[in-house]
Amino acid sequence: MVHRHSDATAGTLQMAATTINLQQAASTYTLFTGATQPVMVEALTFALPNVNVSDDATITYITIQTDHTTPQVIFNSTTGAKANLTAENQLAWDGPPIYLPVGKKIQLTIAGGAADASTVCNVTAEYRAVAAGGTLN
Repeated sequence: MVHRHSDATAGTLQMAATTINLQQAASTYTLFTGATQPVMVEALTFALPNVNVSDDATITYITIQTDHTTPQVIFNSTTGAKANLTAENQLAWDGPPIYLPVGKKIQLTIAGGAADASTVCNVTAEYRAVAAGGTLN
């Protein structure tokens, strides 16, 4: 579920939050979608729960990127390597800002396979609307 700040004024710092469980098939999953007006994504934090994924059998890494024709990479396979997916670890990215048009997505890719146990992670994005009404959903 995505939660966002209700002030969608152009240039105002806003936040959107969602959760994602790493105990699901290796695939790509949408975290956020640009809605109504374009936004500039400035920062993203990926926080693991008190679950250690670094010793799991099948997951090899995660990545977070946009779905542009040339993806804008937020976390690559080195940053999202299984060795970094330890209990309560937080991966943080703070730019350079990414222009996200309406309909474009920020997605998480799970490589290798599912985490061994339920691993519901908190994901928070900080962004600014380029024009009034721009949000991440």
